[in-house]
Amino acid sequence: MSAVLGVSVGSSAVRMARPDVASRRGPGRVEAFQRQVIATVPHRAEETAAQSIGVLLAQGGETVGATGVAYATQRQADAMQQAMARQRLHNYHLIPASTAAIVRLEATGEIYDYRTLVLYDLGSSGLTVSVVDRASGEVLATERSTEIAGDYFDWLISEHQAGAQGIVSPVGADEATAFNERCRFAKEQLSASEAIAVPSEAGLILLSRETFESMIVVPVEGSARFARGVIAASGRYPDAVVLLGGGAHIPLVQSILRTWLNLPTVVPAEPEMVTAQGAAMLATPVSVPEPQPLFTDAPSPRRTRGASRRQLAIAGAAAAGLVVVAGIGLSMGRDGANTTQGEGRATAVTEDRETPSTTSAPPTTTTTTPPPSTPSRAPAPSPAAESSSTNPPPPVPGPPPRRYLNLPDPIQIEVPPGVELPPGMVR
Repeated sequence: MSAVLGVSVGSSAVRMARPDVASRRGPGRVEAFQRQVIATVPHRAEETAAQSIGVLLAQGGETVGATGVAYATQRQADAMQQAMARQRLHNYHLIPASTAAIVRLEATGEIYDYRTLVLYDLGSSGLTVSVVDRASGEVLATERSTEIAGDYFDWLISEHQAGAQGIVSPVGADEATAFNERCRFAKEQLSASEAIAVPSEAGLILLSRETFESMIVVPVEGSARFARGVIAASGRYPDAVVLLGGGAHIPLVQSILRTWLNLPTVVPAEPEMVTAQGAAMLATPVSVPEPQPLFTDAPSPRRTRGASRRQLAIAGAAAAGLVVVAGIGLSMGRDGANTTQGEGRATAVTEDRETPSTTSAPPTTTTTTPPPSTPSRAPAPSPAAESSSTNPPPPVPGPPPRRYLNLPDPIQIEVPPGVELPPGMVR
C-alpha cells in the first residue's frame, strides 16, 4: 500500500509523520498520524534527516509514494537538497514550514476563520516569528532570533542544579550530553506538572514549575517584544497567534504572549508535529526521468537527423544524375526520335511519326548519266553522286525505338542548379 511521509528538521530532532490509514475521513482529512522522532545534533540535522528517510524507504511493508520536507529557511532548504542528493533520493518535495503548518491547522479547524496569523515557532535552536496571510499563503514578514531557544532553557536548568542542588557538572562529553538530555526531559515534564524529580548519573534533578518560570520569564518577555517588532514590520494587524514547536507547551510562554500581544492564542495538540504533518498532507510524487541506456538499437534523434541530411544529399546527387540520364534517354528513346552525329556532337532531332516535317525542302541536285562504254554495269556511285541524287534511297528502318520511361508526352524535366548538361541539350 502506498503512503506519504512528512518531515520537519530541527536542530535537536528530526520529526516524521505518516497519516494513519485507519483515521482517514475523506480526501485531505486525516485525524491521526504515526510519528517518529530521531535525535540529532545541529550541524548534522539535514544529513540525519536524509539518512532517516533513506532507511525508512528501504524498509519493507507500506510503500512511501511521496515525501514532503518542510524547511524554515532557504539555507536549510539548500542543505537538505545536498543531503538528499548524497543519499540518492529524488522523490521528495520541499515545502515552506509556514505553508505546511497552515494546511494542517486548517484541516484540524483550530484556526477557525482567522485570516492573518502570527506563527510563533519556538524550537531548540531559536525562535522564528512569521506573519502570514492565510488566503494567499504569503509571508508578510519573518524574523529569527537565537537569543531565546529550548537549548537555552535546558542550560538554565543545569546551571540552577549545579548551584542550588550541588550537582557537579559532568566532565566528559558523553556525560554532559546525557545530563543535558535529562534537563530537557525535566523541562518537558514541568509543562504538565508543578514539580519534578528526575534521576541522572550526576544526581537527582529537583525543580518546581514556579522556580523554572522565574528563570525564563525575562527571555520569554523578550521574545514577546521581538514578536511585536515583526508584526509592526508586516504592516498588518493579525487576528491570532499560533504557538508551534516544543516551546509552545510551556504555560508561561502561552500566558505572556496572550498578554503582551493581546491576541487570541492557538496552541495545537502537538505543536512540535504540526509542520511535519502538514508536509505529509502536501507531499506529492515527483516525476523522475529514468536514465537512458548508453547504447540502443534505435539511433538517437540527433543522429537520425544527421543521417537524414547525408542521405538526402546522396539521394539528391543521385536524383540529379538520374535526371540527366533520363533526359538523354528521352531524347534518344522516345517514339519517332533519333540522333545524328555532326562535327563530333550529338544533336537531338525529333520528328512527328504521323506528319512529316516540312520545315526544310530537299536540296536541288543534278543527274549524272553513265558513259555508254559500260552498258552492262553501272559504276559504283561516288559519295558526291549519292549526295547529288534527286531521289535518294529511303533510310533503312532500324529497330523500334525503346522507351526508357513510361511517361506521358510531352514531359518537362527540371535539372537541379549546378548540373552540367551534355552539349545540345537545352536547359
